[in-house]
Parts: sequence; structure tokens; C-alpha cells
Amino acid sequence: MLNARRSIAGLVVLITIALLGASFWGCVPKGVERGESVLEKVKREKVIHAGYIKYPPFVIQDPKTRELSGYFIDLMAQIAELMGVEIEYEETNWGRMIAALETGKVDVVVSGIFRTIPRAMQVTFTKPVLYVGISAIIRKEDTRFKELEDFEKPGLTVAVTDGEVGHEYAKRYLLDTKLIVLETEDITRPMLEVITGRADVALGDAMSCYRFAKEHKESVTDLFAGRPFYVFGTTLMIRRGDPEWLDFLNLALEFMENSGFTDKLEKKYKEADAAWLSAAKPWRTETE
Repeated sequence: MLNARRSIAGLVVLITIALLGASFWGCVPKGVERGESVLEKVKREKVIHAGYIKYPPFVIQDPKTRELSGYFIDLMAQIAELMGVEIEYEETNWGRMIAALETGKVDVVVSGIFRTIPRAMQVTFTKPVLYVGISAIIRKEDTRFKELEDFEKPGLTVAVTDGEVGHEYAKRYLLDTKLIVLETEDITRPMLEVITGRADVALGDAMSCYRFAKEHKESVTDLFAGRPFYVFGTTLMIRRGDPEWLDFLNLALEFMENSGFTDKLEKKYKEADAAWLSAAKPWRTETE
């Protein structure tokens, strides 16, 4: 009887080890060999698999040709050219982008993602390239809102994009409001809820709010134009646990800044009234 119990216990241990091993080996991202950095995979395959979300002016997609352009698309194209590799793009959205990284579907998300604490618990980011804050869209005739505290009143309906920073802010600070959460890659989609009257307020990044208000100036107001709140560093996003890939991308971004390439992109894509905040250049003085 004792030997039988020992045999059963030993079998349980072996099965447990096998299951744990299967789980461990199964967590290796697609296309990456065990112990291999994404950088090594890219050098071996000569291709970067990049996820994107349509997010003008960072990522712009021509509706007819489907061709991509924009600040971060041009930035990655220059980096890939200097590496001697290609980029293959795959569309994702704000709610699925982290899963796309964690499963190895993509090596990097290039839409100018905001560096936030909740996101950093799952993934990591390169150094900030630009800084962007949050703003809000309200109806033109609505006089209830002047400051951020006005959104904390109970009974309001706030529209946000699932997984976007406006959604994160609303979940944490607007506890007495009703949220309309839309799963879409278009950050301006919740702003339509304000025009139709289904929402009192829509939250989104300052650039998207500016562009939407400019297109619908007869109907809505960009409440925090020129004074966004909750400012974030915006940059590239990658999965955790790959210091070589992170180090390479940080060095590549530093090279792009020091060579003046990012300054050219700012002149190309920056709209006069929709100013993002540029990352400080260490060799420049405050008067420059």
C-alpha cells in the first residue's frame, strides 16, 4: 500500500512538472526562440512586425490606398532603413494592443502610445519622444463646464474610447458619472456621442479633441484647448523582459533626435494650433 501511494505521488509530481513545463514553453512569443531578443529575431528575419492604430498625425492611413504615413510611421521607416530591415504593419486598437505584444503578434506598437502606470504593469516603453495631454469635448451651448472639477458632478454621461487614456482617467476619477465606453480605434468616435446628445462630455487626447472641434466648430467646444490636463510622455510600446530591444530602440530614438530628424517630422506634421510638447533637447537652452 505504501509503495502504491509513493507511486501515485511520484506520478502526480511528474504530471505537474510536465504541465508547468508546457505552460512555460508555451509562453514564448511567436517567432522568438527561447532566450532570443526581438532585436536578434529582427536581425535574423530582416523584418520588424509593428502594430499600429490610426491616430493622426502620429499614424495616418489613406482611406483609398490604405497607405500609412504620419510622425511615427516616418520615424520607424527611417530607423528600419538604417537597420537594413523591412517593416510589416498590422492594425490593432487601444483595447487589443497589449495582447498583440504579449502574444508576440507584433514586436512594437508605433502609434505614439502614452506611458501610463496601468499599462506599465503589463508592458514597457521607450523614452518619451513627445508629450500630449487630455482634453474634453462639450456641446457649444453647454455652460455647465469650465474646469476639470465640473466633470465630477453626479448624473453626467461621459463617452470614452476603450483602453485610451481618457478611459483610464474616467474610471479612476469620475466615479459618479455614467460611462459610455466604445471599442474603436477612432478616438473621435466618442465625441460624436456629444453631438447626438447621448453624452454630456467626451474625453480624449488633446490633439484628437483639437482636430474634432476644428471640424465641428459649429457644434462643439474643445474645453481645454491650449491647457490640457494629465500630460503623458508618448512613444513606442514593447513587451516587458527584453532589455536588448528596449536599449536598441532608446538609442535609435536618441539618434533620430540628435540628427535633427524628429525636428523635421515636427515641422511636417505639427498643426499650428494643435501643439504637442516637444521633448527637451539637452544641448538647447531655455531661450532657444
